[in-house]
Amino acid sequence: MQVSVIITASGSGLRMGGDVPKQFLLIGGKPVLAHTMDAFNRVSIVDKIVVTAPAEYVNHAWEIATAHKLNKVRAVIAGGASRAASIYAALKALPFVGTGTGPEKLPHSGDKPNSPPEIVLIHDGVRPFVSEELIKSVARATQAHGAAIVGTPITDTIKEVDKKLRITSTPDRSRLWRVQTPQGFTYDMIMKAYAQGEKDGIFPQATDDSMLVERLGKPVTMVEGDPGNIKITTPEDMAIGEVLLRNRK
Repeated sequence: MQVSVIITASGSGLRMGGDVPKQFLLIGGKPVLAHTMDAFNRVSIVDKIVVTAPAEYVNHAWEIATAHKLNKVRAVIAGGASRAASIYAALKALPFVGTGTGPEKLPHSGDKPNSPPEIVLIHDGVRPFVSEELIKSVARATQAHGAAIVGTPITDTIKEVDKKLRITSTPDRSRLWRVQTPQGFTYDMIMKAYAQGEKDGIFPQATDDSMLVERLGKPVTMVEGDPGNIKITTPEDMAIGEVLLRNRK
């Protein structure tokens, strides 16, 4: 199984406050993004990793990968105007990422593509505690079904409200899951989904990758995730991350 990984780390991290995007803040003395890249770098089935980063942080992200000897990180490219635009750029770049490494815009003029990867996993750069077993589980489910994502069952009661905050319905929580990453797809499927999403102009509303695949009418399989696979978005998450890191050590 040939697995390529896109780590999306091109967000500005405004909810965290401060001047540095959250993916470059330190947990346990190491950037959040470094923890995330390392989690995939250690997995045997992962062939190569492409990272998206804010344009002004592309070189910095590459320096992090180099400093931590993350040899499967083959390219860092500038993100686009939205999460979906960033991932689409990385998807288009993947066939051009070979043994050469560096912070670069791909493809270069005259480049010839390699064979596209069999499976692509897409992961949030600010989910640094994803486990090797979860990565492999999503890859196996993707190989079996064509599309698979990670999630955890909702345990709270959920209410739907209108614009005036009046309750309109109470969904059946037994059918609701909280979505995480990684999300896995065959390369052909996810490229078709993103091409259609760009054509339809819905990139600003695309909060995850599977919704674009769902729009094609393709089934997506859920893989049960890990409550520890948290997304770092607030200062409180940073504190939780320090605790999770100490417990793992």
